[in-house]
Amino acid sequence: MVITRGIVAAAILAAAALGAAAPASAAPVMSGHYIEIETGAAGQSTTNDWYVTPCGDGCASINSNGGPVGQARLVNGQWTMDVTGMAACPDGTRVPNAFSDHYTWDPNTLAGTVRITNTAGACGKPAGDSGTVNMQVRQAP
Repeated sequence: MVITRGIVAAAILAAAALGAAAPASAAPVMSGHYIEIETGAAGQSTTNDWYVTPCGDGCASINSNGGPVGQARLVNGQWTMDVTGMAACPDGTRVPNAFSDHYTWDPNTLAGTVRITNTAGACGKPAGDSGTVNMQVRQAP
């Protein structure tokens, strides 16, 4: 009788463990060549080639024009990436670390926004000046 109870208990525990083990859902993966387009409120757009390599679960390393852009992370179901960069002004002035961009995009539609903040005065804009542009990423043909 003790053996039977032990077998029944083991069977119940095994069934509970199987029932609780839901299939693992893999995080969305970005990999390959993408075209990233940023469109401002006035309709002006900038196009960038992104070359994306997975760097772990929920991580994508992005390069453009032969150099690193940053690492995107999957956070709360959205891709996010923070980038600090140099401003290249129309008069030829270059200001290092003049802006900070915060990218957020949906892993399914690849649509999102870029929040741009001037961290230093550059190109006639004061430090703290900010704005948001729309972005769309698509797999390159």
